[in-house]
Parts: sequence; structure tokens; C-alpha cells
Amino acid sequence: MFPQSNPKVSCRHSVIDCPPSLSCFIRVVLCGEQDDQQGNPLTRAQVTAEFPQGTWQRNAYEDYKAVLLDENIIYPCIYATKGFKSDDQLYLFIDSDDLSDPRHIRTLAKGLFVYLPRARQLGPNTSLVLLAKQNDNNSRTIEEYNTLFWELLNGLAKLDYKPWPSTVPRDIDTDKWCFCFGGEKFFTVIQTPAHQVRRTRYAPGLTIVFQPKWIFDILFTTNAKRASALAKVRTLLTKYDPIPVSPELKNYGEKGSREFKQYFLLDENVPAPCPYDKLCESNVIAT
Repeated sequence: MFPQSNPKVSCRHSVIDCPPSLSCFIRVVLCGEQDDQQGNPLTRAQVTAEFPQGTWQRNAYEDYKAVLLDENIIYPCIYATKGFKSDDQLYLFIDSDDLSDPRHIRTLAKGLFVYLPRARQLGPNTSLVLLAKQNDNNSRTIEEYNTLFWELLNGLAKLDYKPWPSTVPRDIDTDKWCFCFGGEKFFTVIQTPAHQVRRTRYAPGLTIVFQPKWIFDILFTTNAKRASALAKVRTLLTKYDPIPVSPELKNYGEKGSREFKQYFLLDENVPAPCPYDKLCESNVIAT
């Protein structure tokens, strides 16, 4: 259990008057023993200024950048490329790809907490990009990464400082479910070094992108624009991946769609299993 919280929380960051749920979040996540800078999302300029060439953080960033800016073949997620070019994205770093590590869960929780108030000012192609240190002796399978990915999301749910949105069901296996944190809906995508066939889901170091779902309302103001964008992405996918487009790529809320199946795609066109029926309730929000 998390410690009982007082509405006024003092830590080395500041003294903050806030509701009990937020004060508990601050004590558990922001006032932990981790480095003060750990979990602070960085801009492109901050990444290159803080991490010199040859550091593992810079290597992870440069690998991510190279995929998006490859002129020989267009990366299918054109909005990720636009977001990078327009400097709408922020970046977080973790020093291993063990997503079940409580340190990494706290880092991402802090990163989302800092990112969300800034997101709408960053631009219509914004996202928070989590980059992990590359593991030279990596032996994890795709299936193991899938399990770790869901452990990360479940760990974040336990640290959520705001109630789950009332418009989103808690049951994952529904057409209206999506991941939520801080009262916001997210679409998230993971790339791993274990993927070999589906190139769009391969990265030398584990990479996870968190996109607030309101960006799609800005980008796709009509059903026609949404359909056109989806058709363009599908066309690019057929050129990029040596595997047919996943049948799970559907519009959110569409009958028969399951957004959770889009988060983690396997190297074959069968759905990746989700180990949870529901993510855990928050341990931070006062009951």
C-alpha cells in the first residue's frame, strides 16, 4: 500500500498544496530516490545538448531519428515523422528494456505527468517517446516483450493520479477501451529488437510512443480525412513490411475493433495476447 497522504506535500522539488490523490502521487513518484532529472521529458535540442555522441541515450535517439528520416523508404507512420520534424515530440530515457522495473514505471509516470500539461502547446503531431538503452546481449522474445509491455501499462494504472475517464470502459476486450493516464486517452505503439518480420515494429532498442488521442480529432476533422489517412498508411505499410497489413488496424470504436490489439503487433498476423481483463485500479487515488 502507498503511504497515507497529506494535502500539503513537501519534497526536495517544492511544497505543493493539492488534492490527496495528487499529493500521494507526488510523494510516491516525484519525491522518490531516483535522480531528479529522471523522468523529465526532453525536446530534441535538450537531448542533443545533454547527451553527447556515443552515449547510450544519444545512440537510442539517433536510431529513432534515422528511421523517421530515411529517404530511401518512407516510414508508414507519417504523423510520427511530421511530429519529429516539427519538434512536437518529447523524449524519455530508461537504462534497460525491463519494463516491469518499478524505476522505469515511475520514470514514465513522472514523464506523462510533466508532459500532459504541455502537450497541447507542442503541436498537433505531439507524442511522448520512451527510448530504452540497447541491450547488446538481448535474448528476449517478442512474447516476453509483450508481457513486459502490459506489465508497464498495468504499473502505470496503479500510479494514476486521476480517475479513469468515465467514457472509457475498464474492460479491455471492448471496442471503446483504450489506455488512459492522467485523465487522458492514449494510443500507444511499441517497437522491439525482437521483431524481425514486421519492420514497422522493429527498433534496435525498445521504443514506445504515447500519443494523446485528441490529436486524431485535430488531424481527422471528417470521416473522409480519417479514411484517406488510413488508406495512405496502409499503402505505405505494404511497401515497408514484408508481411500483410495487420487485420487489427481498424478505427477506434468501430464494431469489432479492439484497440489493445493494435498496441503490440506480432511478427505474424495473429493477435498478441493481453494478460489482463482490466488494468489495476489506482493505488494513488484516495478511496
